[in-house]
Amino acid sequence: MFRCPGQDQRFWKPDDIFEVECSQCGKPIEFFKDEPRLKCRKCGHTVVNPKIDLGCAEWCQYAEQCTGVSTEKDMSAIQNKLMDRIRKILRRERKFKSKPKGG
Repeated sequence: MFRCPGQDQRFWKPDDIFEVECSQCGKPIEFFKDEPRLKCRKCGHTVVNPKIDLGCAEWCQYAEQCTGVSTEKDMSAIQNKLMDRIRKILRRERKFKSKPKGG
């Protein structure tokens, strides 16, 4: 049976499988690049894949059946989570830069 090249693991690179810490308990969670979200096995918190790579899922009519992601709902949630993460990093960096040296 033919598989989409974006989802066929024979074409994946080593960094297409990676670990992310659960934002609630810190336990590592192993993600594959195409998994939109996983539940932490320790605390049950749902963690969104920060490196989601759905490639053709943005335009393909079979995206939901192929990846399990509804491009409208889930992609919007993923984008919001990523934007929240970027904002948090920027706030942290601003605080770090605004602290006086030696203090």
